[in-house]
Amino acid sequence: MFSKPVAIIVILASFFGGFLMEGGTLLSLWHPAELIIILGIGLGVFLGSTPVYIWLKTLTYIGRFFAGGRVDGKMYQETLALLDELGRVARKDGMLSLESHIVNPEGSQIFNRYPRVLKHKELRKFIVDNFSYLLLNPPQSLNFENYLGSQIDDIIQSNMEVPKATGKLANLLPGFGIVAAVMGVILTMNLLSGDMDVAKIGSSIGAALVGTLTGIFFAFAVVAPFTHAVEVMIRQDRSIYEMAAAYLTAFQHGVSPSLASEIGRQRVPPEFEIPRDKMR
Repeated sequence: MFSKPVAIIVILASFFGGFLMEGGTLLSLWHPAELIIILGIGLGVFLGSTPVYIWLKTLTYIGRFFAGGRVDGKMYQETLALLDELGRVARKDGMLSLESHIVNPEGSQIFNRYPRVLKHKELRKFIVDNFSYLLLNPPQSLNFENYLGSQIDDIIQSNMEVPKATGKLANLLPGFGIVAAVMGVILTMNLLSGDMDVAKIGSSIGAALVGTLTGIFFAFAVVAPFTHAVEVMIRQDRSIYEMAAAYLTAFQHGVSPSLASEIGRQRVPPEFEIPRDKMR
């Protein structure tokens, strides 16, 4: 949770601190018009090239970026515990006993014991939809494992539209910086007539160069790291779906909830490994 603010401080301290150590002044980097040109064009291109749902997903990932993500070891433990409890209820009282929990997970006593899963709407829907599928007693001839894999691919592909869009924006921002720089050069040309003011000409050239610098900085120090962080979050999301799918597949084949939980536990990534003694 604290890693992102620390990273931002390191980047800004290195950027501005290094410039000051070279004898520069922060005022010489302050050119609001350059920011408006570069960031305004960038935002416009992003909005124009993506549908509204990508805008909303991007805002969601920005929030998750600063909050430190939502998938951690506790999330895996809660998900596996929820699956285990649902599986045990189904084995003890029959699949129909899950109907009330599946129809209204927000009002379910079982789901409410696992608030992290309940808050993760996509994961909750994945679990509910697939227990609902099993509730309908599908024939064994239908390949449930492939069915789960297709769902996961669809979810991940939808989420990957965010880093695809921001990654392309990162590639374009240096070009927008050049646009701002060319505008600055044009203004500088207007000063090369009559009584030339060397100070104004120098200031104008400096402002143009700041445009190029700004585009490169936002591309490689802001948007590119965010893009990679989103890709990592999506990979973590995929892993938790795959863990749930491993449990559901084992459960559908009739194995005990304990063994299904062990199969799911073995699909947890190494960085979030759940020790056996922490499993219920």
